[in-house]
Amino acid sequence: MNNVNSDLKIRGRNPRGEGEKLRATLLEAATELLAESEHPERVSVRGIARRAGVSPTAIYLHFESREQLFRAVSEECFAELGAAMCAAGPDAGGEPRDQLAAMGHAYLRFARERPGHYAVLFQRQITPEADEDDDEPKVGMDVFESLVGVVRRCGVPEADAFDLGVVLWMALHGRAAVASAMPGFPFPDEDRYIELLVDRVLA
Repeated sequence: MNNVNSDLKIRGRNPRGEGEKLRATLLEAATELLAESEHPERVSVRGIARRAGVSPTAIYLHFESREQLFRAVSEECFAELGAAMCAAGPDAGGEPRDQLAAMGHAYLRFARERPGHYAVLFQRQITPEADEDDDEPKVGMDVFESLVGVVRRCGVPEADAFDLGVVLWMALHGRAAVASAMPGFPFPDEDRYIELLVDRVLA
């Protein structure tokens, strides 16, 4: 008798058509463990399988390796962040400046409401830097480019748009990171913070 996962109830074989549901379950289990671990690089396939309630073999039906699974986790988390930011922009009206502020609020809200997913975004241990000759796009760049695109529409010269987008992203990340590590830090009100940030970036 196989006792690898004898301490938990193993899922039965997924009915036809439920492969995507299992894949989503594996991604969520991996995300949870990576967010909880002080050493994300030590999160194992066996541990992810245990959290998901499946056998380790089931993971390899969807991912070729642990590294591919981790990259998929990072891509999924960035996609959720990007969707939240892009949805916030149009809802703010037609002015690019207002859209940029709304995207900043959406960024901080995502970090606050989904701290585990946000933490995974910047764990370099699970998304090692690609080789220079690797044509695969860097994880998260599409989200960043969406932010830079709005900066451009605010009238920022093309030569400055990328750099100012970096400043904006780093300021948002800095607030999110410090707010998580030091919840008592006396930040300006979030509306005021975003207003100051956008003013400085677009000045």
